[in-house]
Amino acid sequence: MSVLLIGDWDGPVLTITGSHIVADGDQKAIDELLNGHDGWAYEYLVDRHAEAVQLAYDQEVGPEPGGDLVDDAGGFEPTR
Repeated sequence: MSVLLIGDWDGPVLTITGSHIVADGDQKAIDELLNGHDGWAYEYLVDRHAEAVQLAYDQEVGPEPGGDLVDDAGGFEPTR
């Protein structure tokens, strides 16, 4: 299983607005979940929401000066 995170960038801040469990690489399910969403989305090959959010922070936000991640979907606070 994988976790699909959906969110939006506002400057250097990534806000996670959705989190869904999908079968690894299930593009049809991912397309249905992203129906009309034109913001940021990424499938993480992990089993838990918290792991996916931490990876999103490490890979997407961590390198950005002044970057931050807000998890509106699950309230997880990544380790900075």
